[in-house]
Amino acid sequence: MRRLAALLLALTGSAHAAPYDDLLLALERAQRRILIFAPSLSDVVLAEAIRRARLDPNRTVQVRVLSVPFYTYQPKSVMLSLALAGVPVYEAQVPSTEGVVVVDDQGWRGDALGRRTHTPLRPMSPGEINRFLGWFRGRLSGANVLTQVEAFERLRKVTP
Repeated sequence: MRRLAALLLALTGSAHAAPYDDLLLALERAQRRILIFAPSLSDVVLAEAIRRARLDPNRTVQVRVLSVPFYTYQPKSVMLSLALAGVPVYEAQVPSTEGVVVVDDQGWRGDALGRRTHTPLRPMSPGEINRFLGWFRGRLSGANVLTQVEAFERLRKVTP
């Protein structure tokens, strides 16, 4: 019976949704920090959860998003809308396609993180999270901050 249930979960794709759903739940419950590296961010569900965490007046969550400048100009990117909403978005030339999210003391990584909804994710160990935090700090120090004014100007250039 367990084999049949596992097979049905695998066929419907629900087996891969669990870490993604855990990530969304963690974003809704975040209390201290949300750190994201996503070369590209076009997942509207994830972006909305990030925006809500940043703008929630009952929580003081430190949110930082790091992206690659090329991808913020892509038509499906939601980076400019996050910057307009007041989410700190940083741009740096980073040679990686894997996305990483750290929420409080939990972490997830995945190849398509930020590009697709319900993407397969892998939970991170505490050691991986610590290495990511050091890497993230180093990349933010030389990154360009995408301001609300700059995001607005970019949107004006691409939309008539």
